[in-house]
Amino acid sequence: MVAVFAVVGGPAAGCGNKPTHKRTGDALPVEVVTTPPLPDGGEPGGPATEEIEPNDGDDVATVLGLGATVHGKIDPDGDLDHFRIDVAEPGVLEVMVDGHDALDVVLEIDDASGNLLARSDRGGPHIREGIPNLGVSPGRYIAIVQAKKPPPPKPVPKKRPSKKSPAPPPPEPPKPVGGPYEITAKLVAPAPGAEHEPDDDRGEANDLIAGDTGAGFIGWAGDVDVWKVSLEALSAKNALDLELTAVEGIALTLEISDGVGQPIITRRGPKGGPLAVRGFVPKVPAGAPPFHYFTVRADRSNPDTAYQIRAIAKVIAADAETEPNDTPETATPFPADRKSLHAHWSTGDVDCFAVAPDPAPRTFEISIDTPNELDLAIDLVVDGKQVAKVDHPGRGAAERLVGQVPAGALAVIRVHGSDAAGDGIYELVVAEGAGSP
Repeated sequence: MVAVFAVVGGPAAGCGNKPTHKRTGDALPVEVVTTPPLPDGGEPGGPATEEIEPNDGDDVATVLGLGATVHGKIDPDGDLDHFRIDVAEPGVLEVMVDGHDALDVVLEIDDASGNLLARSDRGGPHIREGIPNLGVSPGRYIAIVQAKKPPPPKPVPKKRPSKKSPAPPPPEPPKPVGGPYEITAKLVAPAPGAEHEPDDDRGEANDLIAGDTGAGFIGWAGDVDVWKVSLEALSAKNALDLELTAVEGIALTLEISDGVGQPIITRRGPKGGPLAVRGFVPKVPAGAPPFHYFTVRADRSNPDTAYQIRAIAKVIAADAETEPNDTPETATPFPADRKSLHAHWSTGDVDCFAVAPDPAPRTFEISIDTPNELDLAIDLVVDGKQVAKVDHPGRGAAERLVGQVPAGALAVIRVHGSDAAGDGIYELVVAEGAGSP
């Protein structure tokens, strides 16, 4: 059973997905059809039913009761199956479709006026499609099931047969795209700390308290979740570690913005891996409200697995690396009285460290004590131009760079890594010597 983390009491048409099509609405009175659940609140009691053809329009849609399962079939190719879902109270709607045989199914949910609310198209046969946590209000909804059309075959260049080579075999006939499937619909109870849909903009953001754990789904194509964290309880010595747990098959992206929506950091995690931003120091611009927004999106949807999000407050040392420091303009100052410092790198991160100018030319010897789980590289940027770099591929590979810095120039050491999953602490060592005049 899929755990769903969401709740909303507003109208479903406000879920934030822009309509991509509009059909004639079904204005019939709402007739609630519900299949009683089992005592454990799980699957419906009694056998599943079959779709009733024709059901290629809203006016002839097959009834899909809450808690019920209906068996259907895409036949012939190009068939569209419409299912009517009647909702009597605000809640969270879950609709799932399991395709069988070679069926690559696509699921859409429309409101009663034909506006598209959500679409699931993960691609490939035997891939479950679904909408796990659509916020709905009382009314009628239409689930539309269809088969994804395969791409057209690539043209085969014609070759004149020769006496030495036989004629090429005729092309294979196209394979059918339809097949059987089953569809279910139910209202699900939200879990503590869950997102509420719609939540795709700052006005409808989910509240997240530092130290607590929230959860949400990238439930359909284009789904975006916005979380809001209050900064009033944090002091100037506090930083935040932000963590997103892994979701199978998708690459998560986290964007941090201030209270007026100005982006600060955008971090993309590895496919199927976790995402982290560590040592982030919030700064509230003058006149901005005392909170930050965290926007979660992904390259594709996964209605089966929820992510978890946490913002953990911690005290930072005076000379510690802090985020954001992804660019030379936001570089962390390298302490003048230190030869080394410890920093944290995770997938998608870039760490920049600024070394103050000096009246004399210098030679820098820069090295990284790379942990076994990381694959890092070093660049040396002088007055905005890259002058040296080193990148020995492989996890745990030692990196050492020697570069010249002219008199009075600003040097920035930039540390970055591969796109593979990684998260760990490394030591950056900088030795200065006399440089060429």
